[in-house]
Amino acid sequence: MKDYLRISGKTAIVTGAAKGIGFGIAKELASYGVKVMLCDIDDETGMKSTEMIRSEGGTAEFCHMDIFLVEDVKRVVQETLKAFGKIDILVN
Repeated sequence: MKDYLRISGKTAIVTGAAKGIGFGIAKELASYGVKVMLCDIDDETGMKSTEMIRSEGGTAEFCHMDIFLVEDVKRVVQETLKAFGKIDILVN
């Protein structure tokens, strides 16, 4: 049923992904086979959310990011490319 989106194998960066709507989006994308880089300023919750996605069979990594710091944004892009090789989707 989820095949119509054809996003399996894509890579997404999701900001604010430690909890709430951001986490819900990251979890749903992972359920479609998307490799997800979860980003948030809350490292502890972000890591727990990443582990939850992994425990359900998803591919996910976590990277600390303050969206107001350009250097953090650049680092997340580099870490995502290092982990997954490409970026297809950005959810901010």
